Amino acid sequence: MQILLNRGLCEMECYLEQFDDNEYVIVSDFDGTITLEDSNVLLVKVFGNAENALIETDFRSGMIGNREAFIRHFDAMQITLRQYNDFIKDNIRVDPGFDAFLMYVRRRGTPLFIVSAGFRQAVEGVLGKVRLQDVEVFANDLSGEPYITPDFLMEEPVCDKTTGPCGNCKRDCLKRIQQKSGRKVLYIGDGITDRCAVSVAELLFAKGALARYCDAKGLPYILYNDFADITRWLGCQAP
Repeated sequence: MQILLNRGLCEMECYLEQFDDNEYVIVSDFDGTITLEDSNVLLVKVFGNAENALIETDFRSGMIGNREAFIRHFDAMQITLRQYNDFIKDNIRVDPGFDAFLMYVRRRGTPLFIVSAGFRQAVEGVLGKVRLQDVEVFANDLSGEPYITPDFLMEEPVCDKTTGPCGNCKRDCLKRIQQKSGRKVLYIGDGITDRCAVSVAELLFAKGALARYCDAKGLPYILYNDFADITRWLGCQAP
């Protein structure tokens, strides 16, 4: 990874080599990054019970991984696909700066990917076909009647974490994207499941739990608040 300093955006300009659209792809997390709310966290708050609260505590403390947490959460909540889709439509909002960011990267011709530890139904339900045109999405799925259960993108991912693997390993996704595109990765994230992407990305934008993790580990990143910040940074790097 490039040597960056966890400073503000204005200070970062003099520390970075120019961002080259021909050398990079942009990969973004979905929940809490593209969206203002984390749909998975809010889903558990709305539909969960005492058992879900214990599961979430185990996940946040590192006792279990994302994959096991999802299996147990949906087993405890017992919700239908219609309930899930209605919840997404009614509760999850997009970062106000995301549309301008999307227009900007499309105008520059920079490929954009979305890598989510959550679910395709949330990504598609929130962003819709127009926003997702030419955007490849890596996410888990939901299926089942009457109650939905997770269908993980990766059935048997290789993982060295003591908590066990995620249903969709972001590190593996980034490696696939690098191999497919032959380009470096600029990654944008905010949460626990984004930690595994840090070791693969050449440039990292972080906030929230991901930024705190990077601070604790002494890992380089660019602090951001929203997609308007990232668009401004990209504009500073334009030739």
